[in-house]
Amino acid sequence: QIEVLQPLFFQSTRAYLVGRIQLGEGFLPLLIALQNTERGMLVDAVMLHESDVSIVFGFTRTYFHVDLERVVETVVFLRKILPRKPLSELFTVLGRAKQGKTERYRELMSHLARSDDQFMHAPGERGLVMVCFTLPSLDLVFKIIRDQFAYPKTMSRREVMQKYALVFKHDRAGRLVDAQEFRRLEFPVDRFDQKALDELLNECGQTCHIEGDDLILEHCYIERRMTPLNLYLKDESPENKASAVIEYGQAIRDLAASNIFPGDLLLKNFGVTRHGRVIFYDYDELCLVTECRFRDLPQASSYEDEMRADAWFYVGDDDVFPEQFINFLGLDEESKKIFMEYHHDLLTADYWRNIQARLNAGEMLEVVPYFRKPVISMAAV
Repeated sequence: QIEVLQPLFFQSTRAYLVGRIQLGEGFLPLLIALQNTERGMLVDAVMLHESDVSIVFGFTRTYFHVDLERVVETVVFLRKILPRKPLSELFTVLGRAKQGKTERYRELMSHLARSDDQFMHAPGERGLVMVCFTLPSLDLVFKIIRDQFAYPKTMSRREVMQKYALVFKHDRAGRLVDAQEFRRLEFPVDRFDQKALDELLNECGQTCHIEGDDLILEHCYIERRMTPLNLYLKDESPENKASAVIEYGQAIRDLAASNIFPGDLLLKNFGVTRHGRVIFYDYDELCLVTECRFRDLPQASSYEDEMRADAWFYVGDDDVFPEQFINFLGLDEESKKIFMEYHHDLLTADYWRNIQARLNAGEMLEVVPYFRKPVISMAAV
């Protein structure tokens, strides 16, 4: 039999019919995406696989607008078709953020009670703004703002928190991690690796301190853990690397369409989910596309200008030179070729100025929430 929830689930430019198909002892997801067009209502997609439905209900998308009389019953219904999705994320994506935080805390405490591994530094490069640690047996990352930021970071603690508040309220378009903000969390000190504990106490002393046998975190963000893109590209097969590079460029496009410019495009600031999607998670330099000034790189008028270590032309605080992106991404030569084949226009100021003009004109640039696997040219691999 087929069961469908009565209320429509609204998200961005789509409405969804959410249901399930009972097959013997199991359930098959049924998600029908509806689009409102000039010709009338259109069925834009029908999803019958858990992975596809999981992405639409994922932790990188804006919460649904849905009128639910019985939220708990809806979560139980969804859990049948999304068994790998934590209860906390289901409550959150349905717009019940406080209930989602409560459930995440319960999940965390329950996991600590039945595990014995230690918190340690999260995989990836050390951040200049955040100390990031994780529990190996749990797919979460804990992020604490440092007391002081190393050069060249110039923002304040308040500005960093404002960036996270912006992401919380903004259309995440499937490319930004939902970061839950917690205050005064308590963990047993003996559950921390000594290196992680020392860094938290030394670098985040305004936020972290010990009381008795517990480490107190006065403020932190909790996110789902992903594989940092720079580490992913080192270990994967050529085919998976190619897909990730294409996804990386598409993530930048999707962010731009939702009026987000990442600021820092380094690979270490992006992560790869279990579905192979590339997601941005470092928000300290994030800003709106409409706030930037995208410029063509001026041509040097002399050899002396070309050889200068610093820019010989004026650069304002909001100036961005897309032509220079490729020099700082950290891609190897093979990955550069793939990136240039699929996303070379991202390196032009015209691309960004066009996006900017459309956003300023009030146009809503649609980011389709279905996972479309790119067609990879193996000649470029």
